[in-house]
Amino acid sequence: MPPTTSSKTAESSSSSVEFEPPLASIRRILKMNLPDTTNVGKDASAVFARACGIFVIYLTTCANDYARENKRQTITANDILAAIKELEFDDFTPQLEAFLAHYRAEEQSKKDAKAKNKAAMQQSAQQAEESLDTKEAASDEPAKEDDKYEDAEDEITQDNEMTDSAAPTEKEDDADNQQEKSSDEGDATMTNE
Repeated sequence: MPPTTSSKTAESSSSSVEFEPPLASIRRILKMNLPDTTNVGKDASAVFARACGIFVIYLTTCANDYARENKRQTITANDILAAIKELEFDDFTPQLEAFLAHYRAEEQSKKDAKAKNKAAMQQSAQQAEESLDTKEAASDEPAKEDDKYEDAEDEITQDNEMTDSAAPTEKEDDADNQQEKSSDEGDATMTNE
């Protein structure tokens, strides 16, 4: 008989609940907390990993219950501390509270440093912008004076072109003079005849 959908759901939910931290992490924790003369077998490391996973799931479930009692969906550090007390691990509460205070202070100092760095960057950018504006303003003034000189030169050039076009050039004067002489000679020859 094939399994029903409800049994499939039960199998998948039980497999998703299983959690084991990496064996390397478990071995590191054991090595740091046991005397150097103590050895831990592979099967013992695997059992420690499984026990850690079960404890984390159980602690998470209890903390989740506290969060839901307070009508929240997010588990907070205070929910975990309350779950630790409920599970009668009160001996760990002072260590966890000290860790939490240190962690929060560290996070706050990082946040303050980031805000200070951001403010310094904004101030630096503002100073650079002001410096650039000052340089642009200083470079615009000589350009305006150069424009005045260019305008004056253009006026002079235009005046010269106008006088040049109105006044005949030497070549034009010579050509006009020759035409006048030839016309005068032509007039003289006509009168002589």
